[in-house]
Amino acid sequence: MGADGLNLARLRGVGKQMGGKLAAVTLTLGQGSDSRPFIASCRIDGDFFTEPAPVASQESEEDHGPVSRLESAICDLPLPLDPGLALEKLGRVMAEGDGQRVVGVSPWTLVTALERALPDGLVIHGQGEPDRLSSASDQTFSSHSQPDQAECRRRWSGLKLDLIRDRPRQPVMQMAMDQALNDAVAQGQLPPTLRIWNWAAPAVILGRFQSLSREVHVERARSLGFTLVRRCTGGGTMVIQPDRAITYSLYLPLDFVKGADMIDSYRICDYWLVRGLRMLGIQAGWQGMNDIASPQGKMGGAAQRRLPAGSRGPGGLLHHTTLSYSVDADLMAQVLNVDPEKFRDKAVTSVRSRVDPIDRQTTLSRQSLIDALLDTLPSLVADLHISSPAPEVEQRARTLTRQRYGREEWTAQIA
Repeated sequence: MGADGLNLARLRGVGKQMGGKLAAVTLTLGQGSDSRPFIASCRIDGDFFTEPAPVASQESEEDHGPVSRLESAICDLPLPLDPGLALEKLGRVMAEGDGQRVVGVSPWTLVTALERALPDGLVIHGQGEPDRLSSASDQTFSSHSQPDQAECRRRWSGLKLDLIRDRPRQPVMQMAMDQALNDAVAQGQLPPTLRIWNWAAPAVILGRFQSLSREVHVERARSLGFTLVRRCTGGGTMVIQPDRAITYSLYLPLDFVKGADMIDSYRICDYWLVRGLRMLGIQAGWQGMNDIASPQGKMGGAAQRRLPAGSRGPGGLLHHTTLSYSVDADLMAQVLNVDPEKFRDKAVTSVRSRVDPIDRQTTLSRQSLIDALLDTLPSLVADLHISSPAPEVEQRARTLTRQRYGREEWTAQIA
């Protein structure tokens, strides 16, 4: 490859660990004055999470915290790539930092992506390839024990919870309401709150670190009437049709999940939902890191964002979950551009075979199912109060819509 080819090359590789999240690297190669190639730029995208997320007031649209540190570390790796050296260096970067970390991927995931991105001749083979080093790492995300039911009940039974059955909102405003409510609870201005969403329009919701063009057939989605938006949490893409989706958010003081690891925090937060579904005769449980599933497939997924405690309040946890009440699998397949790597450890080959919507197990309508699930809450929480968003929260959400979620720069920041 000549100098001009190196300077123009944009290379991409994908990695995914058993039970973990997908991470991809997009590289630009350059050539130094000594004619040696080097990694000129690196962009990481995927359906992973960061923990804790940066404080909203300090987070710029380009500041990805621990992700940026990993991108810089990859640019510092010499070529040809030594996988063993890369694994060691990226492992150190992941272990360091200011309390923020990437969740759902390991150094092995990233080194695998780098090996797949770089052309022949720019990877040193036979000296500790990731495949040989991954035997222990592969277990990191592959399985997790079911949650302690008594512990889940204990945490929920101590809650005094506000319930908001929200009016239909446009997708962009939904993203902003999530951040505004989370900020308010984190600052001690609102009590723990559960909000049931109602959607005013179809939407495709990107995770915080996903590539727009790699995840979505953009023009096709828009032509089919979908609004494209990016949320403030990590995780994967969700296709929303208002009459087919059930979405809720929890806004909780950070202490609600104190002492729980990341996977347990998802199970604790979704405990009320899984409990309610089972009470209604629907087979539901937890799968992987952040999915709700039946024995036949995925029913929904969750994502989280944490704000640390400080002088202004107790800190906050945003946990939101979207369930497929019913699904138009053909439409999803038209809209989504899903990397085959996501299916490698799931024994499925497509979006169609991966999803198991709830209506296959119940004759209840979507609204009747929501009503029945909410009816299970009084027997779980200490006190349930019907509420509505405060005017100042609505105003904050409108501001966030103008400043962030309604801007094309935000949605397409990882093109």
